[in-house]
Amino acid sequence: MISLIIVVLLTGCFGVPLPENLSERSKSAKPNDEEVEKAQQELKSIETQELPPIQEEVRQLHIIMNNLTGWGQLDKYSDENGSGWDTVASYLAGEENIVDRVYDIIAKIDSETLKQDLEAFVLAFSKAYEEKDVDLLIWAHRIVHDLDYWVFNYETVSGGSRNYWGATITLEGDNAFAKTVLQLK
Repeated sequence: MISLIIVVLLTGCFGVPLPENLSERSKSAKPNDEEVEKAQQELKSIETQELPPIQEEVRQLHIIMNNLTGWGQLDKYSDENGSGWDTVASYLAGEENIVDRVYDIIAKIDSETLKQDLEAFVLAFSKAYEEKDVDLLIWAHRIVHDLDYWVFNYETVSGGSRNYWGATITLEGDNAFAKTVLQLK
């Protein structure tokens, strides 16, 4: 059963086709120290006093995505009218509006690749809800996961995973899934 789920997730059967070779990169080929250092150079575009709150906000967005898609939560999305989609909708409106939160971060950074990654996260999250596409929701999670653990907060939270998904433009350039998501505009 688990093998079937992994195959379904890696082949993009729910909607968005995965770019060539992305399924091979998923959860493999972690960036080396030089690549991580280069990606973290993008953080220098953020004013010193703004960086810690932005790092915390990215961490909080990742925690939200963990709660939405991690640890056995995907069953909530098997039905288009499932409770999971109601929870996603709650993050698209009101005080917890993820879109507004991300655009607040984008306004404080100059790095084009970080902006693209954050826009791809928001777009994947919004389109996932709009199309009831669990693959896009998973990839939104993977984008913010890689941003959190490999760029903004280069450490693992208690119980966190050091998986690397190769999802961000900041680390993967044109080979990133975030680049594919941006084409969905």
